[in-house]
Amino acid sequence: MLHPRCSLHCGTNDSSRGFALPMVILVMVVVGLVVSVSLTRMSAQNLIVQRQIRASQEHHAGRGLQEAIGAWLRQQNGRDLFDVLDPETGHAMDIRLEDGSVVSVFLRDGQGSALSNLTGRRQREINDGSEILRRLSRNVSPNQYMRMTRPFGAIGISITSAPELLVTNVCNAIMDGNGSSLANEILSMRQQNDRLGRTDLTAISRTIGLTSEQRAMMQRVFATDIELWAVIVEVRGGRGVSSNRLISRYGGITRIRLNTGRRQGSNLMELGAFLTWKDIGVERSEPDLADLF
Repeated sequence: MLHPRCSLHCGTNDSSRGFALPMVILVMVVVGLVVSVSLTRMSAQNLIVQRQIRASQEHHAGRGLQEAIGAWLRQQNGRDLFDVLDPETGHAMDIRLEDGSVVSVFLRDGQGSALSNLTGRRQREINDGSEILRRLSRNVSPNQYMRMTRPFGAIGISITSAPELLVTNVCNAIMDGNGSSLANEILSMRQQNDRLGRTDLTAISRTIGLTSEQRAMMQRVFATDIELWAVIVEVRGGRGVSSNRLISRYGGITRIRLNTGRRQGSNLMELGAFLTWKDIGVERSEPDLADLF
């Protein structure tokens, strides 16, 4: 027969052990959560630091390229950019670095899309732009709409680089849904000429028989003088296994304007700051300009 004290003492030990085990488990869970949160926070901080370093590097690279491209533009003495660029690729210049790698710069017409942000525009531009956007929203897929519009720049759409589907919708906006003949005439003339000018627009409007109001709208919404340009920069290795291999590609959108200046005969092209600047990768053989916006 057990002594009462022994029975009381043994019962206390059992209850203490039964209470301690859940507490130990709870402490372990709390410690695990604290460690997990700390590691997650450290990982997030490292990612933020890496992004800041990468953004700083890309910013300084963009500024350096901006100066190099600006110097190249000044050497053109105001000549039309389309006349000095490679007609197929838009190649402008190469920069050879000390390690033998080559930085190639390409300039391409970046105004071949419709302006989607009409905030702060004149009422006439809002009316024209809204009609174009309404027709696009009804006649193209959401993905096509995103790729045929841009958030900034001039209201005018490049008549030379705009995709056919966009040209058709703009022509329908001009002629209230009956723009197929106008679109066909523009596209046909575009196949014959590398670039269309104001005189071509005038000739097309006379051929189709546009009213004065329709002619005025066509001159407003179709641009022949481009100031919004896409800049593509490709870097190829200079030595070793990466020799002549495409190792990185960047792209951005900028404005290039003709600055007549005060001096007589001064027609220097002026490069604005990059409005966008992105790492667009080397996977695609040909970058999509819509990805730069």
